[in-house]
Amino acid sequence: MTAKIHISKLGNSLALPIPDYIVAFLNLKADASVTCTIKNGKVVIEPVNNKISKYTLDELFAAEIESREEVSWGKPEGEEVW
Repeated sequence: MTAKIHISKLGNSLALPIPDYIVAFLNLKADASVTCTIKNGKVVIEPVNNKISKYTLDELFAAEIESREEVSWGKPEGEEVW
């Protein structure tokens, strides 16, 4: 996703707001530290000690609740093969 943002003056420096969706995705907080670099003519801002939630497949399925009852989907209608 791309957002067009306005650069503003903050003291003797320039500042740009970080859109909410980026803040949420990177789990940023006020006073968080980031590194700024220039790569291939672009400004790259990366959080320090990034804590993006990453789950393993086992962790995702650990919360799965298995149904103990068989679910009835009704009688076949049409050309289903059972």
